[in-house]
Amino acid sequence: MSSPSIDESNAPAQSSAFPRKSGAWHGAIAGLIPLILLIVMIVVVFILTAVARQLVAASGFFAQQQAALMVLITGLVLAVGVYIVALVFTFRRVAAWKQGGAVVQVRAALWALGVTALLVVLPVLLAIVLPQQPAP
Repeated sequence: MSSPSIDESNAPAQSSAFPRKSGAWHGAIAGLIPLILLIVMIVVVFILTAVARQLVAASGFFAQQQAALMVLITGLVLAVGVYIVALVFTFRRVAAWKQGGAVVQVRAALWALGVTALLVVLPVLLAIVLPQQPAP
């Protein structure tokens, strides 16, 4: 009676679309992509706002204010749109990893998304908690 040998042809095939060897770091980076894109977009919006103010500097303060507001509002709306699209793609990737059995990547990505959500909400929480005027 011979002991059963492991036949590699019966082993479950790993999908090349879901590599498991990269692990937690890959999941954490994937979870931080929306935050990174949001930060990059906000920096670009601030740079464009400064450029817009300099372009209309000769027209006076009110023209500068209008130009800055238009660039800020448009840029921040686009930044929110990019952030939402990045979140959707990240959640789709996490769902695909979950179906593929990459539990470590899924957990790391969800933790990174939680940190991202906390960092995005933190300024609002600070504005609510901290007093707007000094105490008498």
